[in-house]
Amino acid sequence: SVKNLDWRLEKDDPYRLVADIGAERDITRVDDLLATTSWKVTDPVANTDLMVWREGNLLQIEGRFKGETIREHRKIDAAPWYQALSISLRPLVDFPQRDLAFWSLRPDTLEAHKLRVASGGEEVFDILGQKTTAVKLEIRLTGFKSMLWKCHYWLRKSDGLFLRYEGPSGPPGWPLTRVTLAESEPGADR
Repeated sequence: SVKNLDWRLEKDDPYRLVADIGAERDITRVDDLLATTSWKVTDPVANTDLMVWREGNLLQIEGRFKGETIREHRKIDAAPWYQALSISLRPLVDFPQRDLAFWSLRPDTLEAHKLRVASGGEEVFDILGQKTTAVKLEIRLTGFKSMLWKCHYWLRKSDGLFLRYEGPSGPPGWPLTRVTLAESEPGADR
């Protein structure tokens, strides 16, 4: 099935990404290096109203998750936290050979996972009726789990705009999910 995702990047100390899909709204704040500093999720259908923020090497989690009150933390290390990869991976467009480890919370379980991103080269494909050069990035779990799960992001080479995602919609064996840019407002993607 096709679902529309409204994605807006707003200038706000320094950036705030607002993403709406169905009843769910995610607000992700990032720092100057585009690492996540906080993530708020509201979804009345899923009975979720959650706030997550980083304090040193802890991700603090408070609110309601799937109807249950939650006040927990996840231990991480000094690697950056990237919750909205569509924005946080942008710096890798300028340094595609860079291998980088980062943390992310799995949205359906709130488990913290350490991931690694590596370049998959460049590809040219048609987006919004135009031939577009994209940097392909491969994301994998770290350690022995790297053989079990991976996904790919394509970001426009000229400015890092998110163009496409392909990967499983959950653990190994789950169906493939594809997200593709359907429209873009001029100047709204920077």
